[in-house]
Formats: sequence, C-alpha cells, structure tokens
Amino acid sequence: MKISIGQDEGVWTSEWDELTPDSEIRMWDYFGLRQWISKFTPRYGKTVEAGSGLGRYVLYFSRMGIDIEGVDFSGPVTDGMNKWTSDNGFNAKFVRGNVLNLDYPDNSLSGYISLGVVEHFIEGPQKALSEAYRVLKPGGVAVISTPSRSFYIIYRNLKTSVKNLIKKLILYRKQEVPFFQYWYRPSELKNFMKEAGFDVRIGRGADLQFVFCEMADFTDKYIHEGSFGYNFSNKHENGFLSTFGAQSITISVKRAPLMSCFLCGEMKAGEESLDNFVVPVCKECGEKKISGYYKKSAITAYSMPYKINPPLLHPEERTCDFCGCGYTSDPLFEDYGFSKKVCPSCLGKSDINITLCCENIKPVWRKRKKGLF
Repeated sequence: MKISIGQDEGVWTSEWDELTPDSEIRMWDYFGLRQWISKFTPRYGKTVEAGSGLGRYVLYFSRMGIDIEGVDFSGPVTDGMNKWTSDNGFNAKFVRGNVLNLDYPDNSLSGYISLGVVEHFIEGPQKALSEAYRVLKPGGVAVISTPSRSFYIIYRNLKTSVKNLIKKLILYRKQEVPFFQYWYRPSELKNFMKEAGFDVRIGRGADLQFVFCEMADFTDKYIHEGSFGYNFSNKHENGFLSTFGAQSITISVKRAPLMSCFLCGEMKAGEESLDNFVVPVCKECGEKKISGYYKKSAITAYSMPYKINPPLLHPEERTCDFCGCGYTSDPLFEDYGFSKKVCPSCLGKSDINITLCCENIKPVWRKRKKGLF
C-alpha cells in the first residue's frame, strides 16, 4: 500500500512552522487567484476557509468585514493563529477541524473556500466535497481550487516517465515515492464538483504566470516585467490558453428552488436567477447596479498587469477615494491590493469592497519567503 503524506498533520505543521502570517500576506498574488476568490466570497452569513493554514485570506476578508473562520487540522497552527490574531488586533477565528467531518450543521454556511486542499487525499476529493455541500445553505457558494496539470507539469511528468522507463530497462530498483497530491485538470475538478451535487457555474484553468515561475524553480527569472513569460501570461490569462495554467478553479452553487441571495443574504433568490447571474440574486438586488458584476456575461479579471517584486509600501497618510476622509495606510496589508485608495471604514462596506474586487485589484507577485520580509 502506498504511503500517503498528503494529509499528515506533522508534515503540514512543520511546513507552516517555517512561514509566518506576515510573509504569507505580503506575497499577495504569488498564487494568482485573488480576482476569483475575492469576487465570489459571500459578504453575508458565515464563510469558512477549509484547510486554512496561516489563513491569509481569512485575515484579508476579516478586514472587509466578512464573517469568516479558518479551519485546519493542525492544532499547533490554529492555536498559533488565534494568538497571532489576538496580538495583532484581528477579528478572525481559527478552529481545529477535519474537512471530511466539519463541525457545522447542515445548510448553515454561506461560503466555503478551499484552496489547494482536496487534491491531497489519496482516495480522492469526493468525501471532502460532499462535506462542503452538506454544510452550505441553499444558494451557498463554494470556491474550490487545486493544482492543475499545466504545460510544465505535463512536460515534467513526461520526462519522469522516460527516466522511469530507462531505469526499468536497466533493471534499476525503483524507489517508492510517498503520495503527496494529485493534479486535477479543470474538467476533472468540475466533474468531482458535479458528483458532489454542486451546480458548477464557472470551471476553468488559471494562473499562467505561476507556470513560468515553476519553470524557473520558483523564481521571477521568466516573469520579470517585459519578459516573454510575463507578457504571455498577462495577455492570455483570460483566454483559452488558461486551461494550461497552474491551477484549476471552480465557482459552484448549492442549487435549490429558493436560495440565499448573494448580494443581500436573504433567502429569497429564485432558481430562475441563475439563468442570468453566476450566483443567486433576488429580484430586488437584481435591479441594483452592483449586480452587473455577477451577470453571466461579466468578465472576472485583474485590473492591470502584475507588479513583480515591488518594494513594500510603508504606512503613509492618504485620502480615501470613496469618502474623502484621511487615514493611515495599513502596515501589513499596504494598499489592500487595490489600485484605489480606501480607508478601513469604506473597505468594510460590501458594495465598496465588491466594486474594488471586481474593478480595482492590482496584482502583486512577491516570492514566498520563510520568515518576515
């Protein structure tokens, strides 16, 4: 029987011990899915990030006033994160739990985020996805991503297969490699979501830039501004070539005749709303301008090309573009990753943070680092 370390608590506790919440936040779009995650995370009701680790999205969304909780199976990690959030003034909570058996009632959550988690089960992702479906309320939104077999992974696997064949021909004794993860193509992840009962509203490949990062041994050698990798990935991220990106992502809904409205949280969105919108939207909210971001024809994208390894932004006095009030920029979240200036008060208003997440995300790539910047 093959040894699996994909869900070994000790492996992950050790991994997170070498990183810090500060460095995880400041790498921003090193894993480039923020345009999808921030747009489709519900603003009403409770959301969980299942397999949250150091919880950079839990911390980020808590700044937007979103009711979000991180769940991880490592006790040392959740204990450490709760102490860190308390010491640093965050209104965020981390709980120890198992994504295969979550401690939430049926039909209780508005949102479920899982980023690079379900591919680590050697038996497959089905049980974890079925549990996600159970805890979501009707109309609840699941944002799920996994690594994909990008053109680099396809090349790497082919090269490994050739090496293994040669070793077999020369009777070289093959060493067993412990299982860590699968790579699911967009079509595979979509099928798993459908099997779990979800209505997959968006299923696609993403993050072409990370492919070039992998090719350069996780450096910016091939993605510095002006390079081929940089220009290619920024140009084609929203085109058909994105299917060969480093990640697969799905935006899915727990469909029912009556659902929770994404824009107001009330249980009054009809199933017919999904004919026009990606997420459930009630009739009243469907008449609001902000609902346009969620029409099936709307494009989800960053607002500009990536900034590669920019210097850290230190706190400074600014004027909010929304209310005109003065404020001091955040020492950890810098400009919150947006091209517009926004004060903490305005950031916490759902209409404003939705607009920012749909129109003004400024993607920043900084290499993942151990320890503080």
